Amino acid sequence: MKENEFIKKISEEVKEILTHSSVQSAAHKWDHAWRVCGRATRMAKMLKGENIDIEALKISALLHDIDEPYNKKEDHVETSLRKAEQLLRKVNYPEKKTEKVLTIISEHSLEGSKIPSSIEAKILFDADKLEGSGAIGISRVFIFCGQNGLTPAEAIEWYKKEIEKARPRMQTEIGKSIAKEEFKYVNSFFEKFKKEEQELV
Repeated sequence: MKENEFIKKISEEVKEILTHSSVQSAAHKWDHAWRVCGRATRMAKMLKGENIDIEALKISALLHDIDEPYNKKEDHVETSLRKAEQLLRKVNYPEKKTEKVLTIISEHSLEGSKIPSSIEAKILFDADKLEGSGAIGISRVFIFCGQNGLTPAEAIEWYKKEIEKARPRMQTEIGKSIAKEEFKYVNSFFEKFKKEEQELV
């Protein structure tokens, strides 16, 4: 099977799984995987002079959150790795390439202690964190926190802590630059939320 055929087949499999899962976090469904893949690909094109394995990057992005139950976020790296490996074996993805993809996925999360060790892992890490910024990021936070029974105010506090963890750990200069701009919007949202809360007291 050729590169594009693998990516197409894996995309179809991931879309099927994430569209119909009843326990998957609503903030980590197919649209999230697709956007992270697109963002990671765009970032890779901007990183001139880097020898980037685009196939591994795209497949890792599609699979990175393939098993993230809304109430078990802390375990999602391990569960996603297991499901990703099963899917890659199912489509007969080459063994060495499978190992590379799984390593990239294992290094993508704030929940893990692993530091991204390859340019592909660094790009995926940043692309995934940038999905938590801007208008899309804000909407995803409230979907995720709502599934877990948090109030809007509690969701805001959870979000602030996640941003505090993410910003210092951005891996690429492009990621840092984009994050700086995106989080300006997020901070303005925080300020507006706080102002409205105070007005109601």
